[in-house]
Amino acid sequence: MTLHASPRSDATTPGPAGRPAAPDTGGPGILALGISHATAPLDLLERLAGTDRPIDDLVRDVASVDGVDAAVVVSTCNRLEVYAEARPHADESGVLDLLAEHTGVARAELEPHLYSHQADEAVRHLFTVASGLDSVVVGEDQILGQVKLGLDRSQQLGHTGKVLTKAVQTALRVGKSARNETGLNEAGRSLATAGLAFFEREVGSLTGKTALVIGAGSMAGVVVAALRRSGLSRVHLANRTPEKAQRLAATAGGQGFALDEVPRLLTEVDVIVGATAATGHVVGLDEVVAAVAARQGRELFVLDLAMPHNITPAAAGVPGVTFVDLKRIAEEGEQDELSVASVRAAHVLVDKEVGAFRTSLRLAGAGPVLAAMRRSVTEAADAELDRLSKRLHGIDQAAHQEIDRSVRRIIDKFLHRPTVRVRELAADADGARYIEALGAVFVPLDPARPTTDPKPTTEQIEAIV
Repeated sequence: MTLHASPRSDATTPGPAGRPAAPDTGGPGILALGISHATAPLDLLERLAGTDRPIDDLVRDVASVDGVDAAVVVSTCNRLEVYAEARPHADESGVLDLLAEHTGVARAELEPHLYSHQADEAVRHLFTVASGLDSVVVGEDQILGQVKLGLDRSQQLGHTGKVLTKAVQTALRVGKSARNETGLNEAGRSLATAGLAFFEREVGSLTGKTALVIGAGSMAGVVVAALRRSGLSRVHLANRTPEKAQRLAATAGGQGFALDEVPRLLTEVDVIVGATAATGHVVGLDEVVAAVAARQGRELFVLDLAMPHNITPAAAGVPGVTFVDLKRIAEEGEQDELSVASVRAAHVLVDKEVGAFRTSLRLAGAGPVLAAMRRSVTEAADAELDRLSKRLHGIDQAAHQEIDRSVRRIIDKFLHRPTVRVRELAADADGARYIEALGAVFVPLDPARPTTDPKPTTEQIEAIV
């Protein structure tokens, strides 16, 4: 099997057969597996997007894999990614099998284009994706909604876990911060604005022209907003449900239509945009050819943002048609207005947040051990106080209470420095080792745990106390 890290990542994580084992602290970590425009050709992504199997099924199946405690799937026209809360023994190969089964694409065909990340690199990839730094159009903000949709779906299905939920919620916050604090969002960028830029370079301003958007969902909403910013006079929408199309079209001075009226509308509008999740072409070659013949020389601008295509790619070869799709945007789209400084600043922010997230997990891991340490000392004190109360019958209730308070104060003072020190060490790069050493001293042994585990060294224990 050939797995590789996404080209936008600084670290490479080999596949299950050759991957160095992550430190086994017994708790879950984050695993990311996926395929995107950065690693796969768009024709393969189009086939992945064309599956009719619900994403809900993939979430349920991944969450049932051995060693996986929770799963979130991010599915867009340009990526299919699984984020799992997984234990060190998780069956990553089983997750890959599920991706192949869900998409209907053979595993052997998927593997050369898959990337895999664990632990910090998985979190970094998630934060990078949510920030729009791994998008076809760098800085676009639709991906934030798509990541949130993935989390919402898993929560509704009951397949989220504490660590994974925290990771995704943090990614959403980081994504917003990256855009607001680094200038990534200054251009209001989206795939729609990038596609319209092709037309504007050819004919100048689009002010006063009319458009037809196929679809009425969230993607269509983004397109309508981009078209309105470009100055179009009217934006019509066509959808399976004309009433839904009408509600959105009314915000842009247009009308809503049924899909069967698209061929007629092709002869009237200046721009047509594909933005629906149909699994087949809504507009075929014959319809494009007929529309161009009826337009009497007027250019037709076609922007297909759907995956799979809403409009046949063969339209690109029809005289009088300017055709732009995701492949052309990825290969030829200009990013000059997006400053290198903004992208660099966003990456720095992501790195900082990855470190903060790592520290928060380590501190959370110290909690149960600290609780066990306090419980061990408190139980010993309680036993001694009970023994003392049975021997000293002449001491009144007030004296008993004062003795109890004194012992509690001693416990608090005795545990204060170790508690502070443990939290400091937990945030260290070797924090997991220190916590494991302390846990070996205070946490009761799990009968199911092998007795061959290495014992903490004297140096580790001395470092804690």
